Amino acid sequence: MYSFKRYKPHYSRILRLAMPVVLAQAGQLTTQFADTAMVGQFGGDNPIPLAAVSLGSSLFLLIYLAVLGLALGITPIVGESYARNDRREVSRIFANGILYCLLLGVGATIAAIAMRPFIGVLQGWMSSSGGDVEAVAEMALPYYDMLVWSIVPMTLFLAVKQFLEGIGNTKVAMWTTLGGNVLNIGLNYILIFGHCGVEAMGAEGAGLATLISRIVQTIAIACYFFFSFRMRIYRSLFERGSLAASYLKRLLSIGFPISFQMVLESAAFILTSILALSFGAAASSAMQVSFNIANIAWMITVAIGSASTIVVSHIYGAQQRSELRPTIYATYHLGLVWALFMATLFVVLRNNIGALFTDNTETIALTAQLMLPIAIYQLSDSIQGLSISMLRGIQDVKIIMPIVLCSYLVLNIPIGCMLAYHFQMGCMGLVIGLIIGLSSAAILTALRLRNQTKRFELK
Repeated sequence: MYSFKRYKPHYSRILRLAMPVVLAQAGQLTTQFADTAMVGQFGGDNPIPLAAVSLGSSLFLLIYLAVLGLALGITPIVGESYARNDRREVSRIFANGILYCLLLGVGATIAAIAMRPFIGVLQGWMSSSGGDVEAVAEMALPYYDMLVWSIVPMTLFLAVKQFLEGIGNTKVAMWTTLGGNVLNIGLNYILIFGHCGVEAMGAEGAGLATLISRIVQTIAIACYFFFSFRMRIYRSLFERGSLAASYLKRLLSIGFPISFQMVLESAAFILTSILALSFGAAASSAMQVSFNIANIAWMITVAIGSASTIVVSHIYGAQQRSELRPTIYATYHLGLVWALFMATLFVVLRNNIGALFTDNTETIALTAQLMLPIAIYQLSDSIQGLSISMLRGIQDVKIIMPIVLCSYLVLNIPIGCMLAYHFQMGCMGLVIGLIIGLSSAAILTALRLRNQTKRFELK
């Protein structure tokens, strides 16, 4: 039987770590949110600028999430050693984490440049969408280019951020991200609309604002590590021989399955956004608006999941067997309450959401329709996200790859395309495919976490 008193300390522990992550995630998502909203207002009743940002950010998001997933492997490895009070090992992991993320940044930049022609040939791939796709693709290129050059500073920021989260410090990333986000919005105002003597740049200005703000964020968080009194122990333990291929291999072994899951799941959303172009720029804009709003709900889920990764990695490192199960239940309780709240909000406010981004009446009407199935998948999205976060905490990540392959490649994408094109359900069919894929992932990851919990308790 449920007892609030029993779970209260677990709620408190998770929320204490999660709240700064919520604000940090809010800052990261608000960057895209601000780009989308401000470019949408710049375009007025013309949906092309908004669709261009949708296309450019969707393609870049695939690269970003691949890098983020690889970097997330730092947190549970640091957390395990931190729980064992092995500060020297924590410092070694961090030193290798910096090199690891730098290499990721260079590789991701090369990959992003290689993906650039995809935008140029999009019109041929989506020939059924009409003449506006060429204009969308042309406008998306300069925005995308600016995002590409922000990859290396972004990955270096992630190296420090994930290390700090591994030792239970989530506040620094919060403040640096919020500061960067304020800067981004201010630069958006100047560069997109052309204020303070600057010529209006539209979508390209949004990309340049993001690039500048990410560089500033990276400098700020690096200064914290190198000058903070609290970080002196880790700076003093930096050793010339700390860098080793074995650490890079371990980080990759944990990070790759996480990255694979994030990329494949996000690819389903990204492909959905791109396929929406085949129904015209208004449909693509409506899909982008809907997903941006859904990201607000997902932001809190990610924060709770990130906090649970930290807590579970500390429990795992200290071998506190009696603490794991109530921590898992408390995480689910918090996540599901939030998912239900946001689903209700999406349904009630669905007719007003589109108007926040654009004046185009067709986009507003389509957004209202799409918010209903998006409200439905909030529960399954929350369960699978939280389950994967806790599996990450106990470093059980390899199983995630076959689960997401089944959920998204076998179920989600084929079913979504069949409903959208064969049954002529359009964007609604694409989103229903997401519901099926996310529900499958939720069931399978929750079952895996349950089995691993039993094994941990029996050790």
